[in-house]
Parts: sequence; structure tokens; C-alpha cells
Amino acid sequence: MKKKNLLSIGELSKITGVHIKALRYYDSLGILKPAYIDPDSNYRYYSFPQKATVEAIQFCVDIGVPLKQFNSYTNESETNIFYTDLIYQGTSIIEEKIRQMQTRLNHLKVMQEEVSRAEESLQNSEPKLYSLSARDCWIIPYDGKLLCENAGIISKNAILEIHRHGFQLGNTYGLILLQRENIWKQFLFVDIRITDQLYSAKQYPQIIRIPKGKYLCKAVTESEITEAWKWSSSVIAKEQIELIIETELFVGNYNFLEPVLEQRCLLKS
Repeated sequence: MKKKNLLSIGELSKITGVHIKALRYYDSLGILKPAYIDPDSNYRYYSFPQKATVEAIQFCVDIGVPLKQFNSYTNESETNIFYTDLIYQGTSIIEEKIRQMQTRLNHLKVMQEEVSRAEESLQNSEPKLYSLSARDCWIIPYDGKLLCENAGIISKNAILEIHRHGFQLGNTYGLILLQRENIWKQFLFVDIRITDQLYSAKQYPQIIRIPKGKYLCKAVTESEITEAWKWSSSVIAKEQIELIIETELFVGNYNFLEPVLEQRCLLKS
């Protein structure tokens, strides 16, 4: 075959905008075989119609079709490209990516709402009522304070245990006061995200759902969850409180070394 009728790999790179290294990589995958290889120089040469193959490969790159699957969209001689199948597969991939991106966008919006609320709470010197969403938690009996070595060890062990059982972790942890047999007991909690996973309450008694509702909230400088009884007493009676949470406030300028805490009293509905 006379190579003067063919395009060098450099020329094919120029007219397609695809780097030479990428063209060589496509060759190594077996999806863009040169029309001719000079036996003396070992240079690769391509026919002009192979430009369409390069464009089809780039289409796969753009939409996320694995290149190892590219040969399933061509015939053995690579003269036919099955665009109908390629477009169908590409459409399915892009639709799934859109669904995933929408989920991430919704999550970002929730995060923005929480940051805005946290900023407002931080600026308030007095307790304020907020409507907060429900959350699922993994709880462990614990009598100490938050943001100390012991709490860190216990939360780490809980995180590993949650992962071992196949549950998805949330992003926060903290302290919680719950009534157990008419006695207020303190626990350390770690947020988990339960979607479609089924579990038995008897199998996992350490998983509880904290309901959505009205929370009386106040930013605090030190960890002492029982202090919530004192500052809340000027606003509500103790009998109105269903549970108390102490956790970190995710403000816009978040400092991992010196986080701000917030105590939250859930009001009985």
C-alpha cells in the first residue's frame, strides 16, 4: 500500500484534534488499527475514512462509553459504525448521569440551607426555633463530653461498625439525651443514611430515627449537653422537650480544629 495516499499519525492528529498519544492508545486497545505500518520506520498511517472512526471514539469518550466496548459498535473490518446502538447506549449513560447530578444538586441545596441556618444560629445570642428534618442515627451509651479523645475513639469505632454492617454514613456526630423508661440517658450518635436498605429494629436497636419538628436551638462554646436544661427553661418547660441534641454547626467558614457547637431541644408535637 502506498503511504502517500494515507495520513500520517501526526496529520490525523491535526485534522481530528486528538493527541498522538491518544491515537496510539486507541491502537493498543484494538479499536483504531492503522491502515498501514511502514516496516522500516514503524510509523503508522491511516486512511481518510478512519477520521470517522476517531470521531466515533471521541463520542464514546465524551459520553462515557467504555472504550473496551467500542468494537461492539463496529464490524470486524471497522468499516461500519453502528451509530444507532451507540446513540442508544450513550443516551442511557447520559440520562443516568443527569439523574446522579440532580441528586447531588439537591444535596448541595440542602447543605446551603443548613449553612445559612447555622450562620443565623451562630449570630443569635438567644435561643430560636427552627424546623429541622428527620435524621437516622446510630447511638452508643456515653456519659462524657463531645470533642474529646474518648468521644473520638467511640465515634471512630461506631463508624467502622456502621460501615461493616453496610449502612451509609452521614457527615455528623454528637450527643443526644433520650428518655428510656422515664429516665433521661445520654448517648453518642453518628448520622447514617438509610435509603432502600431494610433492617430489623430488633437486629439493630442502636438505630433510631430522630423525627422532624420544631427545635429550640442555641449555639454554645463548650460541650455540656445538660446545660440545655438551663438556657431552655426561660422559654419552655422541661415537660415540653422530647429529646436534646448537641452537635457541630456547619457554618460557612468551618474550622475542623475549633468547631462551633449547637444544642437543640426537640419540642413535643
